[in-house]
Amino acid sequence: MANLLTKLSNLIGGLGKGEKPQAVEWFGSYLDEDGIVADVLKRVREDEVALERWLDPWSWKFPYLGLQIPFAPEPPKPPDHAGCLVFASRGIRNFYGLWHADNPHTGGDDFEITDGVITDPRHPDNFSGRIVDRVKAELAKLYPQSVAA
Repeated sequence: MANLLTKLSNLIGGLGKGEKPQAVEWFGSYLDEDGIVADVLKRVREDEVALERWLDPWSWKFPYLGLQIPFAPEPPKPPDHAGCLVFASRGIRNFYGLWHADNPHTGGDDFEITDGVITDPRHPDNFSGRIVDRVKAELAKLYPQSVAA
C-alpha cells in the first residue's frame, strides 16, 4: 500500500497543472481518533519527504498568487511544494472512511449545530481537523528544531 503522503499528494498533485486529481482509496477499517493520529504519525515519520512537508509551514498555505501591493516589498517566492497539504484533512476523511455512514466514530445524523455551524466533534470535518492539528502538534514536539517561527 502506498504511503499516506503519496495518496494525499495524488489527490491534489494535478491541481493547477491541467491534470485530473486521483482518488484516495479507503484504508479499510474504522480507527478511532487516537488510532488515526498514531497511523498518520507513523506514516509521516517513515517518509522523509512527508516529514519535511508536514513540518514546513508553506505546505499549509496557498501559494502566492502574484498579487503585488503598490510600494510594498515583493514577498518571498514560495517553494514549489507550497500548499501541498492544504487539502490534507479531506484526504484523511476519505482515506480513513470518516464519511461512511457506518463509521462508529463519526456517524450519525444528529450533529450539534450552533448558530448555523456544525460544532459537533463527531462531524467528519471537525474530526479530521483535530487529527491534522494533533499530528502537527506531535511533530512539533518531536522535531522542535524543524518548526519555523
